Amino acid sequence: MLGKLGAGVVLAVLLAGCETGPPMSAAQCQVADWRQVGFQDGASGRPAERFVALEQSCALAGLPADQARYMEGRREGLHTYCQPQRAFQAGLGGGGYAGVCPPELDGVFRQAFSDGARAASVRSALAAAESAISSARSARDELERKIQANELGLIASTTDAERERHRNELVRLRGERRDVENRLHDAEYDRRTSARDLDRVRSDLGFRYGDW
Repeated sequence: MLGKLGAGVVLAVLLAGCETGPPMSAAQCQVADWRQVGFQDGASGRPAERFVALEQSCALAGLPADQARYMEGRREGLHTYCQPQRAFQAGLGGGGYAGVCPPELDGVFRQAFSDGARAASVRSALAAAESAISSARSARDELERKIQANELGLIASTTDAERERHRNELVRLRGERRDVENRLHDAEYDRRTSARDLDRVRSDLGFRYGDW
């Protein structure tokens, strides 16, 4: 389950604005179908302020922008964008939501987006734990090789100085191995916890948004 910090992260991402997109060139302004431009921006979930940026781009080229046609297309595009499955995938992929959906769709969109962000959080935690396990195991294997080499070196030593050097190195390496084994134990615990959290989220969401 997400704690208060995780819930705060989800809310921050949910309320973050989307990219407004690139400006238009003079050539694009000259041939623009403003209804289609609005539809594409709406279908991409871009905020209404996007039109101001486009209008300014075209004004620099001495060309007008048709706000009425743009907004007509944008409203149609938003109904393509503001779908629960789209919202879930946006949350799952770490995207943002600029609060662009109309009131009748906004609540459902926000819930689906939050579900996607929750799923992303538990998947990320599981991946991090698995990465930590892999790293700890590699470090432990390397330490084992060094320990074995120093044990053999100790056996083969012919002077007190050599034996002392190998003994000191073995003390250090075995201490590092204990630390790595503790890290591995913690990472394995995190993986079990994260796997349970992921199972819980999958059970909670089912196939509401398709297979993820």
